[in-house]
Amino acid sequence: MGFFTDFRSHYTAGYLYGLTLHLDWDGVASKKIQALDVWAWNREWEQNLKGQNPNDPMSDHQVKEARSWGEGARKARGINPAFPSPPYPA
Repeated sequence: MGFFTDFRSHYTAGYLYGLTLHLDWDGVASKKIQALDVWAWNREWEQNLKGQNPNDPMSDHQVKEARSWGEGARKARGINPAFPSPPYPA
C-alpha cells in the first residue's frame, strides 16, 4: 500500500492541521481536534457508503484512517482530548 492510500497520509495531514492550532488555547484546540475527528469519521463513512458493500460496517483499515487524522493533530498540538463517541464506537 502506498503512502497516499493508507493511514500515513491521513496522519500527516492531521499533523499539519495540528501545527496550525499552536496559537489556540488548549480548550479551543481541543474542540477543533474533536471536530476534525467527527469530520474524518464522516468522510470515511461516506467512502464506505460509496463502496461495493455499503451496508457493511467500516473495516479496521477505514477506522484506522479515520482516527489517524486526529492522532496526527493531537501529536502536533501536544494535547490529547478524548476521541468523541459518537462517531467512534465504544
